[in-house]
Amino acid sequence: MIAVMGATGRAGGAVLAALPPGSAAVALSRTGGAVAGRPGRRFDIADPGSFDAALEGAQALFAMRPPQVTGGRPFRALIGAARRAGVKRVVCMSVHGAGRTRILPHHAMEAEITRGGIPWTLLRPADFMQNLQGPLAGGILRRSEIAVPAGRGRSAFVDVGDVGRAAVAALDEPATVGRAFDLTGPKALTFDAVAAILTRHLNRRIVYRPVGIARFVAENLAQGRPAGMTAVMAALYTVQRLGRAAPVSPDFQGLTGRPATSFDAYVAANRADWLTDQKD
Repeated sequence: MIAVMGATGRAGGAVLAALPPGSAAVALSRTGGAVAGRPGRRFDIADPGSFDAALEGAQALFAMRPPQVTGGRPFRALIGAARRAGVKRVVCMSVHGAGRTRILPHHAMEAEITRGGIPWTLLRPADFMQNLQGPLAGGILRRSEIAVPAGRGRSAFVDVGDVGRAAVAALDEPATVGRAFDLTGPKALTFDAVAAILTRHLNRRIVYRPVGIARFVAENLAQGRPAGMTAVMAALYTVQRLGRAAPVSPDFQGLTGRPATSFDAYVAANRADWLTDQKD
């Protein structure tokens, strides 16, 4: 049985969707409700008292960093609970560049996972394509713009569905133990190129507005986004601006035997999400 963190979010939901029918899984979330037909258990990264019951009977764990976590300490407690529960495998979703970029909170998470005493695999995805349906959706819908501090840097954006498929493949392959895999799409794009693809599919002009870090932080805080999440987003876009998110990796195809989803295919499949009435 695999216990899946973040089951109500995009990444955890993608893992649940990628699991073979009939496979044993439990969906971990703060509400503890069932997700996509999978039984749920209450799990709150801020409440270590919830860990033991959530992991009872699990042989594997899909772990990830919730947005509010900015350090590694909660994962030390989580891995301790996983050892007590008899978990034998951990697949951890980190982020592209975390292995060498200490300012990313994922770096500390990785450190706790890799020294926790349970066989591990790290997945380091590039920027999610689905962020255009999440944090960036408001700007696209209301102002027909993408405003982030990525400069002219490129990112090999990845479909979160591919991350779920890679996680399931890693769990089934003993050769992935002790290794880290970079998960990317098939091509690195600037946000100008992203805007151009959106423009073509939506039949209206979408523009990219590069902004500075200070302005990006101020605008996000003004929109009510939590400070911790805003800081992490700024750090990730800085990685992209510096060119560290551009390399395209073959790891996804190596893990799954299938090509990574292209950005064009992702937009074509989800274009309805950006076609609602626009309001300022």
